Amino acid sequence: MRTVTPRTARSLCAVAVAAGVAISGSACSSSSSSSSGASTSKNAAAAGTINVWIRGAGDSPKAYQKIFDAFTAQTGIKVTIGKATLTDFETALTAAASAHQLPDMVVDDAAQMGSFVSQGIVLPVAKSSFTGADQLTDQSWASATDLKGQVYAVPFSAQANVLLIRKDWLDKLGLQPPKSWDDLAKVAQAFTAKDPDGDGKNDTYGLAVPGSTSRGYTSWFWSTFLYSAGGDYLKAGGGKFTATVGSPQAVSSAQFLEDQVCKNKDVQPSALGDDTTATNKAFQTGVAGMYLTGPYAYATMDATAVKGKYIVVAPPTGPDGTAGTLAEGTDIFTMADSKQDEVTKLEEFMVTPDAQKLGMSAVPTATIVRLPVNKTVDASAVHGDDPRWQLAQQVYSSSGHYEYDNAPNWTQLRQKMSDDLNKLLSSCGNVQTAMTSMNADVAALLKQQGVG
Repeated sequence: MRTVTPRTARSLCAVAVAAGVAISGSACSSSSSSSSGASTSKNAAAAGTINVWIRGAGDSPKAYQKIFDAFTAQTGIKVTIGKATLTDFETALTAAASAHQLPDMVVDDAAQMGSFVSQGIVLPVAKSSFTGADQLTDQSWASATDLKGQVYAVPFSAQANVLLIRKDWLDKLGLQPPKSWDDLAKVAQAFTAKDPDGDGKNDTYGLAVPGSTSRGYTSWFWSTFLYSAGGDYLKAGGGKFTATVGSPQAVSSAQFLEDQVCKNKDVQPSALGDDTTATNKAFQTGVAGMYLTGPYAYATMDATAVKGKYIVVAPPTGPDGTAGTLAEGTDIFTMADSKQDEVTKLEEFMVTPDAQKLGMSAVPTATIVRLPVNKTVDASAVHGDDPRWQLAQQVYSSSGHYEYDNAPNWTQLRQKMSDDLNKLLSSCGNVQTAMTSMNADVAALLKQQGVG
């Protein structure tokens, strides 16, 4: 394991500051336990209630509490949810680090791993002694591992984007679900121009796109096209990353997306300002007829009038037949100065088959385990043999690609690419020029993060 000296810790904190994350001097000082490079918390053996922060809202805390209650019943160790929100969650966590008031454990997007490691606020995971480690998918463990092979999180949930499509619209227009990019474009054009809802108005669109720059959504959505074109954001090697968003594959995928926005105009008019909440609504209310999103959307859609009117298929393949889609995860992080021994017991419990099933079904409105990371759990069986979940699990296993969560600050990189891509789509500019510029921007940030 790499030892983080005070000097290194300061440079890592500088990375976070450059990314726009406010960290006080106390959080980055050499006296902070988070900058010691220790693999064991000074409070490792402490007993007491485990304080957990969760990035989640709505009914998600209820679902987590079901798991925590089961853990308490089994072990006698109490768990409290100290914070659960989607709003400024990481900002609040950074403030807690500055005040030396971190929770014991955090459940957050896997994409935050590099940032947390750079800030020095998480402890590494001893995978070799972790009970049940061999039951988790290799994909999920890889997403929680840095360039030098150190694991810094426990995978809890996975997901991969699939294509939701209005079956009633397909039937009305005599169309089949798209299997390729060309098919996707044809269906999108038909949904836009041929009044699939039959109301006599020109008010429908083919593709629902969350194109806002907020949280990097533009890049997030584009990634499935990037992967199905055979491209990637970065290339890892020798402990470094090389930017690859200027590749022919990346250019072709960006060109395809620009064609839908600028040439065919088959995305909802507000696409480039819409986050996922607004885009969900566009699909739910019949504004758009196709939506690339994660299986967590099933519950959201099934609670609206669109229930029973849509089907789920694998994302269309790229020009050379490549099947690729965005895969993501939710990870569990052991925080610096935590009750590490008790936290490890909770983490080991949360990836057991029973806990994974609770996360999938205990609260139907909050599937906090989207796809199980435990290989012994069948998502479809847990959801009453729902074929949509079987498809999602197959897509994840066969063609899911994680983003580079192990970069020192992946969120910074994704945000920059989202800003650049949104600018390209808004101006309907030259794709080759824009992607060459984006590649240079990413390369510069990688150097700034010390891995370029």
